[in-house]
Amino acid sequence: MKIEAANTDAWNIAKGKHSEKPTVLRFRPSLEAHLGDEKYPRRLLIVWQFDPEDNSGMPSESQSADMKDFEDMLIQALDHDRLAILAFVFTTLGSREWHFYFSDISEAGIRINQALAATPGLPITLKVEDDPNWDELRQVLQLCKPQS
Repeated sequence: MKIEAANTDAWNIAKGKHSEKPTVLRFRPSLEAHLGDEKYPRRLLIVWQFDPEDNSGMPSESQSADMKDFEDMLIQALDHDRLAILAFVFTTLGSREWHFYFSDISEAGIRINQALAATPGLPITLKVEDDPNWDELRQVLQLCKPQS
């Protein structure tokens, strides 16, 4: 079964609270069929730290627009040929996290560096973790299952 592109797949949104502040989680339920895909044993976490507009901990409209542009750039660089699969995005308390599953760290690094060359100085950090069973996405899907 083919993995759909991030920009054409269906996304769900789950809203919640952490430390009495809002959280927003966007995720792709269709990826449940691909949990543990051996072609994507690692997870790339990209975190953008921002100064919240107000006490909510959420980004301003301008910050949201910048992060949307950044996400579109990441999808264009990494997901168009499924080098990496954007699985979920989590926003809370002054940060937004993008979680990708991938295999080739060298090629992903090259593409990210090329894409970011036009926008240096973004407040992002990158972290790579082994997650061959897609445990992080598995947890997201479990937490967001509709209650019967």
